Amino acid sequence: MKSLIMPVKSVFSLLTAVMVAVPAAADMERLDDEALSSVSGQGGGMSLSGDVTFNRDGGPLHDGGARIAARLSEEGGWFVLDDLQGTIAFEGLTLRTRHIDSGFDGDGAQFNREVLEIGLPDTLRFEDFSYTMATSSTRRPTDDGFQQTDRLTVEMNGEATLEGNMLVFPVGNP
Repeated sequence: MKSLIMPVKSVFSLLTAVMVAVPAAADMERLDDEALSSVSGQGGGMSLSGDVTFNRDGGPLHDGGARIAARLSEEGGWFVLDDLQGTIAFEGLTLRTRHIDSGFDGDGAQFNREVLEIGLPDTLRFEDFSYTMATSSTRRPTDDGFQQTDRLTVEMNGEATLEGNMLVFPVGNP
């Protein structure tokens, strides 16, 4: 898991530096409270490119890859992605806000709010990427009573072409 954490921290640090530096280069004008209340940050967005490598040299517990475990109910078992390893690369993933006020069989007019629009990258490249979907009695293989049933193992090399957007709708009241 350690090899995943370092690249994520590096990407986060780079994105933070860019988001701070770009506005700093613009001409700045002081706004009073009245003028500031009419400013909206809607419609912004960014484009991301990069790659994520999972456990190129093996994990901390064994020579396999990373493990991601999720428990869907307090008393239930664990759903896991195990032995996660390899590289996923992408170019042109976009994130922006979009106002929804029409469509969706009439529900858009009633919704009338911002959503997060994730624009899928044109191409995903996989290099020695693999994982196993499984169910487990515990979150870690080192925990007492560990039993795991592997359900599906996936191995990928090559490219996948993607098209379209994914909309993320907020729920509840902010």
